Amino acid sequence: NHMDHLEKAIKDSIKYLNSKEAKLSLERDVYWPKWDSPWWHILLLNELGLIHQVPKNIMYQLIENIQRSFLHFFPVTEEEMPKKTDPYHQSLCFCMAGSLYQMLFNYGIPVDSEIPWLREWFTKYQLPDGGFNCNEDAYIKDHPKSSMTSTLPVLEALLLAQETKVIDDELKALFLGADYVVKHKLFRKLSSQDVMNPNFTEIRFPRFYEYDYLRGFKFLYDFRQKFGYRFPDVITDEVEKMVEKQTVDGIIKTKGIPFKEKSYNPTSEGKWELGPASYFELLNLLLKPNSESQFLTNQWNEIKPKYLKVIKAYQSTTNTPILIKRGHEVKVIKNDLEHGWFYCKTVDGREGWAPSRILKGSIVTQNFDGTELTVEADEVIKVYYEETNWYWSKNKQGFEGWVPKEHVESI
Repeated sequence: NHMDHLEKAIKDSIKYLNSKEAKLSLERDVYWPKWDSPWWHILLLNELGLIHQVPKNIMYQLIENIQRSFLHFFPVTEEEMPKKTDPYHQSLCFCMAGSLYQMLFNYGIPVDSEIPWLREWFTKYQLPDGGFNCNEDAYIKDHPKSSMTSTLPVLEALLLAQETKVIDDELKALFLGADYVVKHKLFRKLSSQDVMNPNFTEIRFPRFYEYDYLRGFKFLYDFRQKFGYRFPDVITDEVEKMVEKQTVDGIIKTKGIPFKEKSYNPTSEGKWELGPASYFELLNLLLKPNSESQFLTNQWNEIKPKYLKVIKAYQSTTNTPILIKRGHEVKVIKNDLEHGWFYCKTVDGREGWAPSRILKGSIVTQNFDGTELTVEADEVIKVYYEETNWYWSKNKQGFEGWVPKEHVESI
């Protein structure tokens, strides 16, 4: 039975993390060897939502070793790298930095006080196009390009960090990063619109540092939920079709794309040499081709668009809906804080309601389209998301707009 094997493999990983062997491995190196050092066990348990089962002492040993062994900055040039520093064992990449922040945060550790230099990385090293790149060469080019793979772990960490304290510069970095993901339509090159990497179009689990389109979509969805970030519905439509192709009987199946087969492994003389990578049982089970992923299925069911039935007709109240761009100023005429909306006038003279959470002073922090959708009773509409008791929806004719939540119900 797959589930029994999975439960046993989870217990084995937790047992290993409680062992002397794990402590010694962590003492020797935080990261290597791939893929069976404590780092990868912890990262996988975090992806499964089981981070709290990791022993507390190993989490704090991880922090201690990172503080002691790793550079507290990202060296862009060789001159910046201190002498006698081993970049493979003493330098964090952005994938690792973002993943580290997430797993400590999810464990309930106050990351900003335990590793105070980590959070500033997420704004300090952002490239002009909105992303990040673990390849330091990108930072010295005239037109540096980000890597989608390097970018996502950082954006995920930055979004989590806002739960402790919202910082304006970090919000700007999140907008820039989200715009980068949207411009690339999750996985496309800007110039040719070709797919950046074929693996980006296959849902994978676990991901560790790897990227796929569903990971990118989940970030955009979460950012919209927390801060009202708007992105084109065509992105949601394409993701929905792609997930459908990887779903059998309502369950997402993963191809089991293997990770790189090389690793630095410890020798009996206390040195490190390049050799074959090794796997642990839980990772092996999850990487089997055509594995059913209940975890990703549950996640998709939460974030996917819903199809709902109209129980009461609704007539749009305006032919000239308000359209506001992020960063634009509006004149606030009325506040309805109880219901979470404000009524305003834009520079082009249009008036209408917008969500209170996108207003800062008189500046709007998000793009907003106030179009309402006229619907008839018994019609089925596609709902993309909710905003303060209204649904942004599309009807069968392809028209989009807001419909009051109380006018619809589940099919």
